[in-house]
Amino acid sequence: MAELAINGGTPAVTQPLGKRWPIWGEEEQRLLMEVLESGKWWRGAYDDQAQSKVGQFETAFARLQDAQYAVAVTNGTAALECAYKAAGVEAGDEVIVPAITFVATATAVLQVGAVPVFVDVDPRTYTVDPAAVEAAITERTRCIAPVDYGGMPCDYDALIAIGRRHGLPIVADCAHAHGSQWKGRGVGALTELGTFSFQMGKTLTCGEGGMVLTNDERLAERAYSYHHIGRIKGRPFYEHHVPASNLRMTEWQGAIGLAQLSRFEEQTSTRERNSRYLAAGLARLNREGVGVAPLERDKRVTRWGFYMWHFKFLPERWDGVTRDQLLRALRAEGVPCGTGHTQPLYKNPLFLDAEHAFGRTGFPVRSAPYTQRGGAMDYAKVVCPQTERIYATEAVVLGHALFLGPQSDMDAILGAIEKLWRHRHELRSAATAAAG
Repeated sequence: MAELAINGGTPAVTQPLGKRWPIWGEEEQRLLMEVLESGKWWRGAYDDQAQSKVGQFETAFARLQDAQYAVAVTNGTAALECAYKAAGVEAGDEVIVPAITFVATATAVLQVGAVPVFVDVDPRTYTVDPAAVEAAITERTRCIAPVDYGGMPCDYDALIAIGRRHGLPIVADCAHAHGSQWKGRGVGALTELGTFSFQMGKTLTCGEGGMVLTNDERLAERAYSYHHIGRIKGRPFYEHHVPASNLRMTEWQGAIGLAQLSRFEEQTSTRERNSRYLAAGLARLNREGVGVAPLERDKRVTRWGFYMWHFKFLPERWDGVTRDQLLRALRAEGVPCGTGHTQPLYKNPLFLDAEHAFGRTGFPVRSAPYTQRGGAMDYAKVVCPQTERIYATEAVVLGHALFLGPQSDMDAILGAIEKLWRHRHELRSAATAAAG
C-alpha cells in the first residue's frame, strides 16, 4: 500500500500552512477612504508633501530601513531604472548583475541603454559572489548591482570595499529584503542607492509600487528628478531639466503602504522566529543523515526579512531521487514549494535570442556605443557553474506567507520532509516506473 501522497497515500499536511497573502483590514479601508474623499489622488496636489500619503510612506519606509532619503515610484522595475540613472549609468556602460535574480535587475539595465554582465553566486547563501564581481570589472563597468536574493543580505562589507577600490557606485536590488539588516542596519541604505518592490506578493505590498533609498542628498535629488519627468524641487512646475519618465507613485498606493507598515514588524518577527526554528530542524535532519540543509546565514545578517526562504536538497544522499521528484512529492504532501528565481537568467530567451530581443540595431548589446569600447555581448557564452548546479539539482524554496502561522506549521514541514526521506525508495521506484 502506498505511503506517499503522490502515489495515493494520505498527505502529511492536511491543513493550509501559514496565512493567506496579502493580509488587509480596517486600516487599509480607512486610509483609502481618506484618499478618495480628499479628491487628491496624486502627491502633486499637496503643497506640503508631509500631508501626502506617498510622502508619509516615503518617510516611514526610509526610517524602517535606516535611510535619510526615499523616492516612491510605480514599481520595483521603475525603482531600478531610476536608481541606475541616478548613479550615472548611461548607454554603453556595463552593470554587474548576479545570475540568480528576477529578470528586472537586468532588464532595467537594458532600459537605460547599458549592458548587464552576469556573474556567479556564493553557494552558501545564493547571493552574489564578491570575488566573481571583482573578476568581472572592466573599463566599461559603471555600476555593481548586487541582489539580496530571497531577502538574504549579500556580503556588503566585501562589495562596498570592491566598489571603493574601483570607484564604482553600488545599486543594491533589495526587492526581496524589506526589513533585512546587515550588522544592525537596514539594507537599501548601506550603498549609494538601494531599491525595493511592493508588488502584491512581497512582504510589504501596495499591489504595485517601488522605492529608491539613499543617504546621499545629491543622488536623492537626481532620483527625484528622474522619477518626476525631469523636474527639480523648488523650480517652476513646467521647467524640466533632464529627459525622464513619470514614475510617480499614486496616493492610493501610498495609503496601502502605510497600512501595511502598521503590521509589518509583527509579521517580520513571526517569520524570523519560524524560519530560525525550521533552519534548526533542517540542520538536525542533516546531522541525522537526511539529505537537506538550510542556507548558511552570516552572523552579520542581524535580521532576515525574507520574501523567499530557500533550503538545499542534497541529491547524493537520496539514493537516486532527484530534486524535481522531491518537489512534486513535497507539494503532494501539502507543502507548497518550488525553485524560486534560481534559473540562470542568462539562459532566458531574452538573452539567448538576441536578434529578436534587441531588434534591428541590436542596441544596446550589439551596437555602438557599447561595441566602440570593445566587442559585442554574447550571452550564449556565459557560464556560471554554481548557479547552474543550484537550479538543476539543489534549490528548494518556500514562500514567506508559510511562515506567518504557528510553530506547529514548521513541524509539519519537517515531518513531510522526514516522511519523504523514510520512503525515498518508494518515491524513486514510482518515478522510475512513470518515466519508463
